[in-house]
Order: sequence, then C-alpha cells, then structure tokens
Amino acid sequence: MLKPAILALIRQILTVAGTALVAKGYVQASDIEPVIGALLTIGSVVWSVADKRAR
Repeated sequence: MLKPAILALIRQILTVAGTALVAKGYVQASDIEPVIGALLTIGSVVWSVADKRAR
C-alpha cells in the first residue's frame, strides 16, 4: 500500500525541517521529536477519516 511509504516520506521531511529549526536556534532538540510524533498521528487520523468517507 502507498500509505506507509508516504508517511515515511513525511516523517523524513518533518525531521529535516526540525533539524533546520534546531540548527537555527528556534527550538530545542528535545522539543522536536514529540511535535513530529503528534503531527504524524494527527495526519494519519485525518487521512484515515478522509479515506473512509470517500468510500
């Protein structure tokens, strides 16, 4: 299925973005991991609901 591959790509993009924010000093490294996890969880739930509604 395509969903796991897309979620893995999104996770990598968020990790790169988080690394850039840490490198520039906007956030602390310890704050990035929970934010990425939360965004992936919310995105997965929204995607699942949208997929179920489309059927």
